[in-house]
Parts: sequence; C-alpha cells; structure tokens
Amino acid sequence: MEWDISPERMAHFRDSIRPIRTDLSLREVLSEDFPQDCASLPISGGWGYTREDAIVFVRDRFQRPSAPDFVGLEYHIAQKIIYEELIIFRAEDDCFSGIDMTPKLQRLIVDGEKKYDCLDFTVSCWSDFHWESLKSEWEDNDFGRRPGFDVEGHYARKRAAQIEYERQFWFDITEVVDPPAPMTS
Repeated sequence: MEWDISPERMAHFRDSIRPIRTDLSLREVLSEDFPQDCASLPISGGWGYTREDAIVFVRDRFQRPSAPDFVGLEYHIAQKIIYEELIIFRAEDDCFSGIDMTPKLQRLIVDGEKKYDCLDFTVSCWSDFHWESLKSEWEDNDFGRRPGFDVEGHYARKRAAQIEYERQFWFDITEVVDPPAPMTS
C-alpha cells in the first residue's frame, strides 16, 4: 500500500467505522476480549448505541451494591466498545491505531421512571498503515531530531491522516441512581 490521504481514501476509512452489530451480548463480548478488566461487568442490555439499546447497570452485580460507582465504568465500557469497533471486529489488515476518545457531553435524561446517562465522544485514530508509516518515519529520523528532517511536514502528514468521528453511548442508570426499595416484612 502506498501513502494516500486523498479525500476519497480518508472518507473510505471513516465510512468503514460502524457500530458493532452482533447477536452476542456486550457483556459476553467484553468479558471474552478483555478478561482482565471486563470479566464481571455489572451490566445487561444492549450495546448502548441508542436509548432503546442502552447498556443497563444492574445494582446487585456491583461489588458494593449499596453504593454502586458507575460513572468511571461508563467511560471504561465506552472505550472498550471503541476498541471493538476499531480493532477486534475488523479484519487483521483493516484496523486502526493511535486511538483517543475525547468526552464532548454527558447528560442525564429522565424518561418516565427510567434514567439514562448519555455520553458523546469524539474519537480519533489512524489506519494502521498510516500509523506505522508515520511511526517509522519518526523513528528513522532519530525521533524527529535528525538534521534536515521536516518535523512540520511530518506533523502535517500526521494531521492529514487522522480520522475523527463522533460516537454516542446510552446507559440505563435507573437501578444505580435510585435507592433500592426498602424491605418490608
């Protein structure tokens, strides 16, 4: 493959990034792909791309059900879904590197008895080919210190090859924000 950052090529890369569509549950997929930190996620529901497909936090699956800590977990799960989109659910020669997620907006949405956290992110990455080409160019030039190396040109190529897209995730937080109903005898 040769260096190509034409608008058509970059649009092709961007358009190839899609939400995951599978019959497998998010909990099952993340547990298998990230066993160290996702083996026992306190979730059920869908993949979180829409309100109807929200990721549901299940209070009694938290280590401390009386005080579930879920906000950091939302970001952790969103990051893992992005890795699924950009690496794991893709062909080996069609992956992305240099992945970064920037939170844009987080809002609470109340719909009747249900409460949702909706998180918007800007995701940036590079095709593996562009990433490896840029990395090699940088390293081959003494990490940008070789006399005559065009550092500004390198950074311009890096910016031009970067892909950005928006992603939104929905979490049903009803069980974890409302106190559990008192036990009656």
